[in-house]
Amino acid sequence: MRLGLAMALGFGSAAVAQPAAAPTLQAMRAVAPGNWSLRSPGSPEAARESCVADTAVLFRLRLRAAQCSRFVIEDTPRIATVHYTCPGSGHVRTTIHVDTPRALRIESEGIVDGMPFADAFEARRVGTCAARGR
Repeated sequence: MRLGLAMALGFGSAAVAQPAAAPTLQAMRAVAPGNWSLRSPGSPEAARESCVADTAVLFRLRLRAAQCSRFVIEDTPRIATVHYTCPGSGHVRTTIHVDTPRALRIESEGIVDGMPFADAFEARRVGTCAARGR
């Protein structure tokens, strides 16, 4: 799980294959970009924070740079499940449970570069992203 967190933060109804830049899912409409803290449940490791400019990236904490197609499996106001197929890189299936617009549970599994993985994260929005130095 430690490797999964490090890699990740190195950073319903109609099931239709779509480009990765498809419209926002119902469950994610109230979820705002900003500074997000992710931690693996039950892990003694401290949470890691990352500036998230587009909340869609939370579905692809792995394979973020790959060119992928997206298949929406479930899209309800509180739960979204999306499967990404990334030719030559792997595939990822992620379910996000929206507990509140500032608290998410992310479950992701798949194959990246021929190796299987399964990750679970608790995500909390902890504020806006810090301005970068000039």
